[in-house]
Amino acid sequence: MKKRLIISLHDVHPGTREQVIRQVDALNAVGADRFSLLVVPKFHHEKLISEDPLLLDWLTKRHAQGDDLVLHGYYHDRQGRELGNIFWTKLYTNGEAECLDLSDGEIRHRIEMGRRIWDDHEWKMVGFIPPAWLMPESQYALLRREELLYTNRLRDVTLLLKNRVIRSQSLCYSTRSGWRREISPLWNQWLFTRLRGQSVIRLSLHPPDFEFELIRQQIIELVELALADGYEPVTYAQYAES
Repeated sequence: MKKRLIISLHDVHPGTREQVIRQVDALNAVGADRFSLLVVPKFHHEKLISEDPLLLDWLTKRHAQGDDLVLHGYYHDRQGRELGNIFWTKLYTNGEAECLDLSDGEIRHRIEMGRRIWDDHEWKMVGFIPPAWLMPESQYALLRREELLYTNRLRDVTLLLKNRVIRSQSLCYSTRSGWRREISPLWNQWLFTRLRGQSVIRLSLHPPDFEFELIRQQIIELVELALADGYEPVTYAQYAES
């Protein structure tokens, strides 16, 4: 049985460039050499990634080295729709569930805007992952029409063109408050123990994760353990294409 480790770094944009680069460098140092980088073209309607030449250069180099550059929404917020779906908007995501209730037309438009950026820089677009993993499953048909190979949620990966769903819960940390930072390492240690030995281990990181030493140390340790167990670092694109 092939064992694969998929590490995804979420919310890559000009404001998180330095944090994401530090994460990649630290994980490279312990042997992880493939990442899915979830890029937000215009995070919170602010600076477009095309306006950050340092980020563009780094992403192009990572793409050339085999990393998967994933379209992760377009704005990563719910601007103008704050009153609907209060739980998902205010409590679960802090206003970032961009694709929770968009029309097919609006999602298609945002994918097309993202694709133009990918094409401009000769990046290959293979997957789409909605912010906070929240998007109606009924809209997966739209992703298939866009010829995207995969999407995923917290608990599964969908290979769109193969019509196949792989159940696999991702390790993921929450750092928005002190109690979340206390609970997350305990939860992820238990979850890693439960997942260890399965064919796929997923690790989903966010830019602030390495700012907290306990969490940073645990992430490094879990990656080292997975590699020692024979897990091969791959991207979501490699996994979908295999």
